[in-house]
Amino acid sequence: MIKDLRSYLDYLSKKGKLAHVKSKVSPELEISAFTNKENSEHRNESRALVFDNVDGYSIPVATNLMGSASTLSDLFSGFQMADILGSLYNSDGIPIIKSAKTVINSRPRLVKKGFGGYEKLSSLDEIPILKTWPGDSGRFITLPLVITESPSDGSTNVGIYRMQVFDGETTGMHWQVQKGGAIHAAEALEAKKELNVSVAIGTDPYNIISAVAPLPHGINEFSFAGAARGSRTDLIDCDGYPPVPSNSEIIIKGHIDPSEKRDEGPFGDHTGYYSIKEPMHVFHIDGIYAKKDAIYAASVVGFPWNEDCVAGQFLMDYLKPMIKFVSPNIVDIFLPPEGAFTNLCFVSLKKRFPGDAKKTIFSLLGLGQLSLTKMIVAFDDDIDVRDMGRVMWALSTRVDPERDVQILNGTPTDTLDHASNVTGYGSKMLIDATKKSRQEGYFRDWPDVIIPDAEISREVDKKWKQIS
Repeated sequence: MIKDLRSYLDYLSKKGKLAHVKSKVSPELEISAFTNKENSEHRNESRALVFDNVDGYSIPVATNLMGSASTLSDLFSGFQMADILGSLYNSDGIPIIKSAKTVINSRPRLVKKGFGGYEKLSSLDEIPILKTWPGDSGRFITLPLVITESPSDGSTNVGIYRMQVFDGETTGMHWQVQKGGAIHAAEALEAKKELNVSVAIGTDPYNIISAVAPLPHGINEFSFAGAARGSRTDLIDCDGYPPVPSNSEIIIKGHIDPSEKRDEGPFGDHTGYYSIKEPMHVFHIDGIYAKKDAIYAASVVGFPWNEDCVAGQFLMDYLKPMIKFVSPNIVDIFLPPEGAFTNLCFVSLKKRFPGDAKKTIFSLLGLGQLSLTKMIVAFDDDIDVRDMGRVMWALSTRVDPERDVQILNGTPTDTLDHASNVTGYGSKMLIDATKKSRQEGYFRDWPDVIIPDAEISREVDKKWKQIS
């Protein structure tokens, strides 16, 4: 059973998905270069890396923990995401025993108070925090579970937001305005209160994936992790700060004055560009605690391909059943990594009536993180949206630009979309690349698609082996 980061690394090692780097390496640019090389060579099935000899530090560094698509599928094979979320809401349509176990496992529990078993560190300078790219404005904590509680109703949010190290006791907190942590900070500003924040670094993969996942409002990330893991998430009571997973390698507690901001960035992000410098909240550290033999976990992002590409598509595949609750005609949905996930979306569907493709596109724009998508293209169900050859063929042969392309102005966009004139606010392009019916104004007959003769193809396949 995977109960923490260490057991997860053991699991990866047994699967051949872990490599140890014994050479002395620098946390400035060199570790990220190693990680990028691993991802460029293995893409969807890259290995996690543990750097045992980090120059100037006694703490090793682990990167690329989510780099293997098959590993993520294996970890979550016991439940589909729709089953988990359905169990957390109610037991309709789910066997009652299965649902009951899921509900029990979804309840996080406090197992201890305080930081027994941890050593107190003097500052962030004792941790081998990475500088990823030459143009980065400094070192960034890139895989923190940032935990906040709503000042209004006490609900918990767990998200992964990068934290620029300003000095040994303060960092930035890069959360976009629609994220849970930013919403809690806005509530604290309205209430004229400081917001206590806890940060957990180096926990099990279920907690990490749950923090990344765009879960529906009202679902606690630790509850989701427990349901997916099959065992409850054990938490440490941090005495006035939000509880953190008890299996964390490093714990940081601190606070934010919601009226205080400081320029953060630039940072080489998953878009392939450096993010712009802009004011973000400042996190003031009140205490840092590390296991005696702690491992520092970090993520490396940049121009595709990196582990965020693997984790992002994995989450989309597992969210697909939930999306199909809204639009059951959807066959598949794909966010190409080259589109930086929020910039480009391909969806295939079974058209049921005139205008169904546009109706489906609009339904996606009303769903959580998908609402930020800049370009959505709808295809018929005979198009594999993961096959770029077929996608480009359909886009080229089934679209009349005047009829099938629609521009929506004045819409929310990802703050990392540098093409828009205003941060977080711009336009969208919607393309209906489905074959149009007469009711949709197409008054010609669509020609038949060329399909090879099946029997001849089988015979040629047999004979081909003789010449290949």
